[in-house]
Amino acid sequence: MPGTPFGHIVHNPHENAPLTALVTLGPKAVKSQVASAKVTVHAKPGGVPISYDVSHTTMQSEGGIPIFGLYPDYHNTFTIDWKDADGKSHSHDYKMMTPQVDMGYSQGQWAHHPTIDVKKVDPDFKDRLYFVNWTKSDGKVGVLTHNTPDGHGAFSWDGVPGFFIIDTAGDIRWYMNPYTTHDSKDYENAGYAMGMNVTDKGNMIWVQGQGWKHMNIMGRMIGEHSLPGDFSDASHEGIQIRNGNVLIRAARKNYPLADGTLVNTVRDHILEVDMNGTLVDYWDLNEILDPLRDAALLSLDAGAVCLNIDVDQAGHQATAEDLASFGRGDIHGVETGRNWAHVNSVDWDPEDDSIIISSRHQSAVIKIGRDKEVKWILSAKKGWKGELADKVLTPVDKRGRKLDCDENGKCNNTDFDFTWTQHTAYKVHEKGTFSVFDNGDGRHLEQPTFPTDKYSRSVEYKVNPKKMTVQQVWEYGKELGYEGYAPVTSITKYQADKNSMLSYFASAGLFGIGGGYGNLKMDETTGKVKSILTEHRYGEQEPAVRIDINSHAMFASGYRAQVIVIDDMIK
Repeated sequence: MPGTPFGHIVHNPHENAPLTALVTLGPKAVKSQVASAKVTVHAKPGGVPISYDVSHTTMQSEGGIPIFGLYPDYHNTFTIDWKDADGKSHSHDYKMMTPQVDMGYSQGQWAHHPTIDVKKVDPDFKDRLYFVNWTKSDGKVGVLTHNTPDGHGAFSWDGVPGFFIIDTAGDIRWYMNPYTTHDSKDYENAGYAMGMNVTDKGNMIWVQGQGWKHMNIMGRMIGEHSLPGDFSDASHEGIQIRNGNVLIRAARKNYPLADGTLVNTVRDHILEVDMNGTLVDYWDLNEILDPLRDAALLSLDAGAVCLNIDVDQAGHQATAEDLASFGRGDIHGVETGRNWAHVNSVDWDPEDDSIIISSRHQSAVIKIGRDKEVKWILSAKKGWKGELADKVLTPVDKRGRKLDCDENGKCNNTDFDFTWTQHTAYKVHEKGTFSVFDNGDGRHLEQPTFPTDKYSRSVEYKVNPKKMTVQQVWEYGKELGYEGYAPVTSITKYQADKNSMLSYFASAGLFGIGGGYGNLKMDETTGKVKSILTEHRYGEQEPAVRIDINSHAMFASGYRAQVIVIDDMIK
């Protein structure tokens, strides 16, 4: 590029992020010639521009100026403003064509990608970027399985990676290449890509089948790690904690039962590994909790047992005999070797070096210490026995007065409710509270007379561990009714940068929005899954943001969403 210290534009430099590019440093550039730079990707008509600063160190690390936020299938314009070593300002414009979004194709697909319908964005949230994790299969996945015939765990659960970032105009500005980051025939690269979280260095970590991956926003794969040798089947959560290590929800290979039978366990171990992938510690929930507790399992809708959706079983419930006699493997049921826990999120509390887990199939949020002792359980009382029963929190009002709640979790004369088959439980460190997404299946340990009475909520609790009490301080979702009922997946998470609460009703409409519970046939015109993303100013009831994300393929649905702050990702 004559007259500049830059070389040429490289599209998708690492092959993993097709809406990125790199403007290389030219042969005449010296190390200090470009002291700093600012990139602006200009908006399409009606769109949102993206701007960010690039440090000298980042330029050297990436080998040029990283370009993030290009529109797909578009002749993009972007500007690099830069300063030389003498502090003199310069500006150069560039154009680049990009490919259409391709996140894989399958039978029953009617669009290239999930479609975005922006309902509301307040001006002070206009700059938001949302990372979205979508799930679907393509007929080629799930070809591998473990070699334990009596209980092969969750290995065969597989899907096409669906990672993308949207802006508040509803445009996709980044997505991950599924063809370079996933291979259903490869032991190390099969599995669903799930549980993405941003590290303290601004990079991305996620779990995928038999390992976890570490990549930056430009698609440069920093590390690909196998699970430690005795463990398998990572999904749902990979999160870096403040000591720099990573917590992963996984399972155990060849676990001996009391009768000597070896099984692979299902979604019931928490691993702590360092950034090299070395095991630091682990929590075996079969030893810490009660794999025979069936109170919540008996109340589940058998058609929506995450992750194995079966619309033919919608509305049915398993009996106690079923739970005890089902074959072992990734199926809900009691006893080790079945999906009795289904942990779908993990967090860490540095105040007392404890983990916080969400156990979907126990309808419980549980805090567990480094010593593997349970500190408290947020759940209805029914079915908890012995020492675990003593750890169940007592609901109170804002004055600390005990609420009138029965063992099934029904509370009179109050808005307080427990969470039911919930997803995600995170500590809000800035507030000293906990945010949870209450999916709402099996609410009060029963199925309602009319399934359309179901609803989901984002909810925030305050726990007093000394008094062993819990208070509900905020909720949102009842207002949406059945439209917002998300039987599986989803997330609620506090956002410190805007003092706000993100909610993602990821599987709303799984059984048909507006068509009644019997509308189980999903196609282009009926029963689309409609994920609902909202963001609320802290404590408010009216959302500042609402964006609906509609499915593009039969039985495809959202998994999680996160806020992306681009200044944290490119520095």
